[in-house]
Amino acid sequence: MNPDIIIIGGGMAGAAAAIAAKNKGADVTLIRKGYGSTALSSGTFDILNTSRNINSLNKRHPYRIVGEKNFKLLKNSLNDFLEDVKAEDFQIDGAVTKDATLVSITGAFKDTNLCQHSICEGRLTGLKDAKILFFGIKGFAGFNPKQCCSLFNDANEKGNLLIKKIDYVFIDFPNHEKEIYPSPFILAMKLDDESAMGKFISVVNRAAGKNGYTHFGFPPILGLRKANAAIKALENLTDRKVFELLPHLPSVPGFRFQMTLNSLLNKKGINVIEGEVIKAEIKDSIVESLTIKKRNGLSQLKAKNFILTTGRWAGGKAIKKNGIYEPLFDLPIYEKERVAEIKDVADYLDSYVLESHPLLSVGIRVNSRLQPLNGNDDIAYKNLFAAGAILGGYNYLTDQCGLGVAFLTGHLAGRYAAEGKG
Repeated sequence: MNPDIIIIGGGMAGAAAAIAAKNKGADVTLIRKGYGSTALSSGTFDILNTSRNINSLNKRHPYRIVGEKNFKLLKNSLNDFLEDVKAEDFQIDGAVTKDATLVSITGAFKDTNLCQHSICEGRLTGLKDAKILFFGIKGFAGFNPKQCCSLFNDANEKGNLLIKKIDYVFIDFPNHEKEIYPSPFILAMKLDDESAMGKFISVVNRAAGKNGYTHFGFPPILGLRKANAAIKALENLTDRKVFELLPHLPSVPGFRFQMTLNSLLNKKGINVIEGEVIKAEIKDSIVESLTIKKRNGLSQLKAKNFILTTGRWAGGKAIKKNGIYEPLFDLPIYEKERVAEIKDVADYLDSYVLESHPLLSVGIRVNSRLQPLNGNDDIAYKNLFAAGAILGGYNYLTDQCGLGVAFLTGHLAGRYAAEGKG
């Protein structure tokens, strides 16, 4: 039987759309060819720098497009989602209306709104008067605790942190001394095992001694699929507050988040198909069906409404001879107020720094109901909606709103699609 709604893309926007539509009573199928950029994220949930309001944003920003009324609904909608996530033994802390300053694995500072519990324990406001011991793992080059301590001490001396003590130590990973760990995922998987975590805690306690530390800081390796249990055990048996630093990408916290989304989709009864949508059948501006390439061959699936959440560069665009286009529905990609005319991305990268680069804000254009527009600003397809990073008009780095945009637009697109009003 064909579903009411088909969602293309399996990251935050796709999951939010699927859950919102399912909660409205729709029969939903989600198609994904991979986990997308959510699995690669840092574990933080940027919504918007609280010093700004949406009226200060670019007029093409998705928050401006959906409107202030819908943006104000974000808090309640997100709280419901976070309760669902918590039921999956995964906790996200923070507040929509409050910034938290966190520390990365390199010692750099980052402001965000929400993040995983273990990372949020390291917010700077919670480290006042703290005595911190950072742990490096011998054989793991992904974290240099000496460098991190140096940066912390520099900031502390300038009067910005008010931390009482900052030290570091290197430890051997128990039963795996002198091994090389090229990836934090290997260490995290090992710490999912209760026995391995017990031995790890013993090593940590011996290294810390009786030096009065109040906090232990670690690279983001404290469990992969069973992180919550691993971190609780570490806190209980060390009697210290424990926090992970923000990671390099791809990251263990990002993978944890994606696994939680997968579990939530399953619990909600959302059908997930692993495959790639390679073709859309369209008639009279109506999307009728999709052709899906799976391991066992091709299949075709029809629906009443469709939601596009394929992301910006993790699979959302293709390069053609005369520029960049969304490949499935051939939607125009905009750079600011004009259709992007990018013939060679390599050439386009030469003259811009990363954070302000125009390629970080290009995307399709939508109306207030998140329906994609064609080059004349008319609705391209009556039963198609779009959400997440495929949308243009915002830079997730400088606007600090990556997962916030993904969640809100996904949630709204799911609701609109479930109403059946294409």
